[in-house]
Amino acid sequence: MLNGRSIAVLLLLTSACGTSPETRQLREAVATRVPDDARGVALRLAARRGADVRLYRLPNLDAVAWRFTTPGLVADRVVGYAPDEDAVYVLSPGNQLLALDLTSGRARTTDTAVTFAALGPTGGVLLGHRDQSADRLDARRLAPLGRAPKGATLAGVWGTTGGRGLVAVAESGAQALYTGSAGALADRRAVPAGRLAVAPWGDVVAVATESAVTVFDLEGGGQPRRLRLRGAPLAVAFSASGHRLYVATDAPDIELFDRFELGRVGTIETAAPVSALRADPFGHLLLGRTDDAVLLVPLGGDTARVVPSAWQDDLPATGPDGTLLVRRGSDVVALGPDDGKERGRVRGGAADRWLIVPWDPRRPALQLAARPETGLAAAAGQEIYLQVSSTSNPQWADGLARDLRSAGVRASVLPPTAADEMYRVVVGPYATRDEAEAIGRTLGMPYWIFTRDSAGGPP
Repeated sequence: MLNGRSIAVLLLLTSACGTSPETRQLREAVATRVPDDARGVALRLAARRGADVRLYRLPNLDAVAWRFTTPGLVADRVVGYAPDEDAVYVLSPGNQLLALDLTSGRARTTDTAVTFAALGPTGGVLLGHRDQSADRLDARRLAPLGRAPKGATLAGVWGTTGGRGLVAVAESGAQALYTGSAGALADRRAVPAGRLAVAPWGDVVAVATESAVTVFDLEGGGQPRRLRLRGAPLAVAFSASGHRLYVATDAPDIELFDRFELGRVGTIETAAPVSALRADPFGHLLLGRTDDAVLLVPLGGDTARVVPSAWQDDLPATGPDGTLLVRRGSDVVALGPDDGKERGRVRGGAADRWLIVPWDPRRPALQLAARPETGLAAAAGQEIYLQVSSTSNPQWADGLARDLRSAGVRASVLPPTAADEMYRVVVGPYATRDEAEAIGRTLGMPYWIFTRDSAGGPP
């Protein structure tokens, strides 16, 4: 399955403007075309109790008849989509981290007392807690990253490689970065107090102060480097692939830098100052916030166009096909990628939270919107299982099955039998659907009934 990061790499790196050897190698190492069938759906996550999650297909925002059972899910902030788990993570108003399993349509509470959360580059969730501790959640396991020193406060957590985390800590008016791993913070690096932008893999950090942007190469070492700007920095962001750094200044303009050489590769003049920047994860656009509109900078373009829209953490956002989702008054509107014309509208949707994911509900494992009847015995030659998860990551599936077995649950993994299938974690088999349902209700996790021919042998 093509995920958001794969699409971003394909789109962004193939048009990289830098001239460094690293940039050229990245550009040459990837394909130059995104598959024609790259699709996306928009999830509408309720900001009030009692409303279930709803699903819309891009670009026209057509409602998808995929049933969610999530009346208790209230989304205050969207964390992101973990493709290997087919799960969406959100923070509730009560500081709970909730995981929405797209395949089952149900949600579960994953952690509590969470003050902030972010999705790492490999799909794991990085968490900061009220007690100033940081953790990493991967394959439903919490691994401690470390705790802020006494008197200091956690300011942010980002994912890196090797199961580690990059942890920002505010210390007596100053700021420091640590590497979090195995429950302890290490490799302290003092950085200026300012706005942080972290490259997708957590290896490079840019810090914007009132007068400068300083770039720290955390993996390569060396001395920090300052960018030469034409004005005072207002916002800073890395591209989704990490090869480019954007800086908005009060000139007003947006300056583009090669991430490796830090040389300026372009400047885009703006009619008004830009106070915030974020990169479209699918690589189509750079989004910038002005007082009353959103600036859109197309991939490889040297001009920006203005679109009326409110600016929040979740919207505006783009899909794999380039569709732009914006808030207009009380509605959410989908705009075409080429002409900017309205393609679809969800009336009253602006009050809720939204997330676009590269997920296709037509996949065979997801044709389960209607719950099966219970009380039926397995047909001759068939076996009844509880399917509790599906993933493209065999290690993740094996780990979940192993955890269930250690808890006394008869769990196993069904490998894919076709190119578009996933690794299924199942429990059973059982003689009847009633028996399977009774066990399912004791698991404390989402499940659904899965039936297969017994000729295939034990899973």
